[in-house]
Amino acid sequence: MRRRAFRLSIVAVPLLATMAVFAPTASADPLLPPALADAVARDLGLTPQQFLDRADAARRLAEFTDTVGSDGVTSAWLDADGRPVVAVADGPTHADVADAASASGFGIDASGIVLPPAVHSAVQPLVDLLPFDLSPIAGPIRASSYLGGDSFLAGTPAGLGQRCSLGFNAVDPTHGSVNITAGHCNPSTTDTGSAAVTGAYPMFGSLVGSKFGTFYRTSQSRNDYALIDIDDANVAEFESNAVRVPGAAPLHVTGTVDPIVGAPVCKSGSRTGFSCGTILSTGQHVVLGDNVLDRGFSTSICALRGDSGGPVVSGTLAVGIASASNVGDQPSCEVATVVSMLQGQRPELFATPINDVIAENPGLTIRTS
Repeated sequence: MRRRAFRLSIVAVPLLATMAVFAPTASADPLLPPALADAVARDLGLTPQQFLDRADAARRLAEFTDTVGSDGVTSAWLDADGRPVVAVADGPTHADVADAASASGFGIDASGIVLPPAVHSAVQPLVDLLPFDLSPIAGPIRASSYLGGDSFLAGTPAGLGQRCSLGFNAVDPTHGSVNITAGHCNPSTTDTGSAAVTGAYPMFGSLVGSKFGTFYRTSQSRNDYALIDIDDANVAEFESNAVRVPGAAPLHVTGTVDPIVGAPVCKSGSRTGFSCGTILSTGQHVVLGDNVLDRGFSTSICALRGDSGGPVVSGTLAVGIASASNVGDQPSCEVATVVSMLQGQRPELFATPINDVIAENPGLTIRTS
């Protein structure tokens, strides 16, 4: 898990964006919505089944490393063929952890160590432990529902405002129905909790609708996220667990997972729609203006201004919240790809792990089905 330092021009924040719509071109597939199948084929070169298989492999790998801990596994990733691989730490548990990883179908980065062939059944239960609760807490999708990836304006009474994307719908034990988006979307973090608190307003093209919620928690250090308290009159519109896939049926979130290098991921954003890539690195040190994030992960996804706050998923599992892009100021992803290639780079989207947000807010639970 490599750590790199970045200073970004940034990102998917402010104003003026148009909703990109990807018209489905592939034949209907029972595994994924047509537009999602198109994005997976276009951006990753994978079939729907390969995408789901790799997402599931990343989930199992994340569960295994979370259960074993850093004393047992030093790093984990999906290789170019999508096979999960672990680097087993030296120490008294090396043989047991390696055997458990092999029994789970994981490759072993042995680093020159010859592993014993025996599989110890005593450690097999480790791979059966799940780090998240799959209890369904999602409501129906209505015509008026707001989904992850939809456009909204974060605005203050002073007239400050910037355009972002909604993230995952969630439930807070104190505030009830909430939405998780990016922290830097809030233009007035010092006023959080005061009379001048930032409101959230839906955007329909360039038109702004009536306020549906208020920012009540904002983080721009270590992790970049914000929590929007949904107004009582709008609660029913935020009860679904869905992520917007323009031009197709939405994707329903079933749980959460930690980011794993090599895992296939997709983001939904109000500026660039639904697109996919892979996780490039974790534990990123990213400079966002005067703030520093040190828990982010990077992906090979293009994102532009307006995409900030949108959900990042792997399969049907929530992975993170879109935070920063190294090509955020470009007019389109096509231009961004060419410009970054000329600079010897590639478009990258940086995101905040959703499990970090949950861990920092006890009782917070994203809506799942």
